[in-house]
Amino acid sequence: MKKHIYLAMDFGSGSGRGLVGAFDGSLLRMDEISRFPNYFVNINGSLYWNTYYLYHEILKSARKVTSMYETEEIQSMGIDTWGTDFGLIDRNGRLLDGCRCIRNSDGTGMNAVNQIVSFSRLYRCAGIQCMRGNTLYQLYERKLFGDSALEQADTMLMVPDLLSYYLTGEKYAEYTIASTTMMLNPYTKKWNSELMSLLELSDQLLPPIIMPCEKAFPVRTGLVDDNSKWRLIPVASHDTASAVAAAPLKKGEIFCSSGTWSMIGIEREEPLISDFARKTNFSNEGTIDGKIRLLKNCMGMWAVQQCAARWCDRGTFVDWKGIVELAGGERPFISLVNLEEPEFYNAGDMVMKIQDYCRRTNQTIPESKGAIARCIYESMALRYRYIVEQLEKVTGKSFKAFRIVGGGIQNTLLNQFTANALDKLVITGPVEAACAGNILAQAVAAGDLGGFDDIRDVTERSFEICKYEPIQTREWDVAYGKYLRLINKRWIETWEQDTKII
Repeated sequence: MKKHIYLAMDFGSGSGRGLVGAFDGSLLRMDEISRFPNYFVNINGSLYWNTYYLYHEILKSARKVTSMYETEEIQSMGIDTWGTDFGLIDRNGRLLDGCRCIRNSDGTGMNAVNQIVSFSRLYRCAGIQCMRGNTLYQLYERKLFGDSALEQADTMLMVPDLLSYYLTGEKYAEYTIASTTMMLNPYTKKWNSELMSLLELSDQLLPPIIMPCEKAFPVRTGLVDDNSKWRLIPVASHDTASAVAAAPLKKGEIFCSSGTWSMIGIEREEPLISDFARKTNFSNEGTIDGKIRLLKNCMGMWAVQQCAARWCDRGTFVDWKGIVELAGGERPFISLVNLEEPEFYNAGDMVMKIQDYCRRTNQTIPESKGAIARCIYESMALRYRYIVEQLEKVTGKSFKAFRIVGGGIQNTLLNQFTANALDKLVITGPVEAACAGNILAQAVAAGDLGGFDDIRDVTERSFEICKYEPIQTREWDVAYGKYLRLINKRWIETWEQDTKII
């Protein structure tokens, strides 16, 4: 088989990377050619993503690939990013008011929408987890405040579709990223015009939906160089969809895509929309092959990332490996936090927030870096158990293993904590799952791989897989009891009632 080269541009909410992939018909080899920070910028009190900077990094990466390989070897590029955030384009094709960040959301839009459309009805329409930063809530918040950008907008583009637009001039909504918006009907895979009408939002803002790898678009001449003929393939452009596409899942396994957020769930042929799924806040999002990921989104590495940023601001830099080592040296289960409380959602002094929470709940206040990190990691593992128990109840099934993919698998301490908390086998790998799914989807589009079903076989052959057996499960059972007592205020139900989402 002639060697083909693919470029995956993968953007998380904390960093971005460009990986070049070479597929020989059996194995995938990936090499990192660029890595760069991604961050939001505070402008007059609002947080914005710098999508022009991300676009610039795409071009830099593509030019590097062009200099490294023969033109005939270069096949295409694909883009995947986090979900929910979007940009508004005017009729002249210009971005209006930048690209706002999910972390701006304080619940105003959510509460206002749920005054008009009850969450039970909204869930029947979209089957999406209620989170204050959902696209629909962000969009409606702009309407509430008379945002001139919304009034002038011609098209709404999700972040990966916006970056694609910069490259190709094409406006579309790729299915997996559209499925995160709360505006898509999960059965028909079409925009929910009735819902938009109820909220007096124009569905003319919403571009045509395309399925992953359904089309290929030429990158505009001269952007990379004058000779190469780059194509952009709309892969599963939600990073979780690409990561799960590459996860070598087996029957009876739950997936966890681990990064700034943790997404935990299973794959299904059809949406699961029930009262219990609504009350336990599960989402029905799209897979690369047009099926459904039934999942719940919870706090991932965000809290530790924010703590690390605070320590760095105070003059102490500790790398991720160092933080894990410090946490491993601390006593277990001294304090726990419910990371799903709204106070932990937004940016800010996370160290102070965790300490205030422990003080408020009459727990030992963690002071050292290691104690704070251990508190976070143990709380994350216990939250995973809580979600898995809910998932087993909502589906009526039991699961034997928990498979983690993504950057979070590099935290071996958390991997072991998760196995202990769940009392289940934990399997990890690959670390760059989103890029692997992105690249191999492009290989499917090129005809180098038979179909989406073959992606997992390739990743299982190509990347190291690690396993963690549960240990010390009795101690973790006791800690879980403490965790349940900590959240025994029935915080989900209370929060739903307070925000009128039932």
